[in-house]
Amino acid sequence: MAAASASNTKTEPIHLLSGSDEDAVKKAGAELAKKLAPQDAMNLEIVDGRADSVDEAARSIEKVREAILTLPFFGGGKLVWWKSVNLFDDSGPGRHESVKEALESLVPDLDRVDGESVTLMITALGLHRGRAFSKALLKRAKARSFDLPDLQKTSEVEIIFQIERRMQAVGIQPGPGAAERFYEATGIDTALWTAELEKLACYNGEAKAELTREDVSRIISGTREVLIWDFCHAVLGGDAKLALALLSNLFAQDEKEIGLLIVLAHQVRSAALAATLRENKMLHLTGRGTDVSPAATPYLPRKKDGETVSTYALGQTALRSQHHGSAFWFRALARLFDAQRTMLAGAGDHRRTLELAVLEIVGGAAKA
Repeated sequence: MAAASASNTKTEPIHLLSGSDEDAVKKAGAELAKKLAPQDAMNLEIVDGRADSVDEAARSIEKVREAILTLPFFGGGKLVWWKSVNLFDDSGPGRHESVKEALESLVPDLDRVDGESVTLMITALGLHRGRAFSKALLKRAKARSFDLPDLQKTSEVEIIFQIERRMQAVGIQPGPGAAERFYEATGIDTALWTAELEKLACYNGEAKAELTREDVSRIISGTREVLIWDFCHAVLGGDAKLALALLSNLFAQDEKEIGLLIVLAHQVRSAALAATLRENKMLHLTGRGTDVSPAATPYLPRKKDGETVSTYALGQTALRSQHHGSAFWFRALARLFDAQRTMLAGAGDHRRTLELAVLEIVGGAAKA
């Protein structure tokens, strides 16, 4: 299909694509750029909008001003793409007053973008809608927004469903635990989702077999934080071989023994709570997770603002630790506290102290 001339979009001189979902913004921007591309490639001008300092921000704003005020040399319509702008919110240089003022000074020049001789397309990584420039831009532009799920409003379970849908869209059939493991490794970084899904699709090839949790762990390069959680999960699951292998890996990365012990103790405490709730009929294991009764609310941990934490993580802990009851996990927690006191007292080898505690727990010796 032939590229459409920018002159065909006279009623829409400015296009704005913005939001926290960087991957979605990039994809939509690429598609729109193809649609608006001038017939003469020389009439496409791309201005880098990503800035790390106030000076870089000022240069980017000045470059886009020059671009939209300079008519195309060879006639026809010109497309200016202000790409990957990170100046419209408070997450970067855009929080500085000088940048805000420079953006506001750009508004009169936006009125000179006619959609015939010049069309402006902006892809932005965020947008503070309360700012004077943002309000002015939204009045003049055809805008589309792409935002990541708000974890305070969207449950982790819904995010897991979104990951599964994206897996299926690239020909992957996720098996039990695959999407959950993917979420643990990537969070809600949708740009990372795309990159990792491409790797998983290549790994899966033409095979129609389900993608397993182990497949995801094997292919996705876990970060240091993911390795720590994998270690904790291996302990909760009673997998001694995996737990010790991951612990050795973390030691090789110079992780501190006391730090690992504290994170593990937090997970074991969650396992003890989950088992207690389960034994008192306030938490029920289901096919895909857990169902936490409202009666459990007073026993759930709380955030600093007083809100209870998400029950998703507690449910995942309950599934991993269900092979033992609450008494076992309370004894395991006591064993870790003993190890912590030993470390803080400066007695013994810290690495050996942690390894012995882990071995006792995964080997079931915490029942002693």
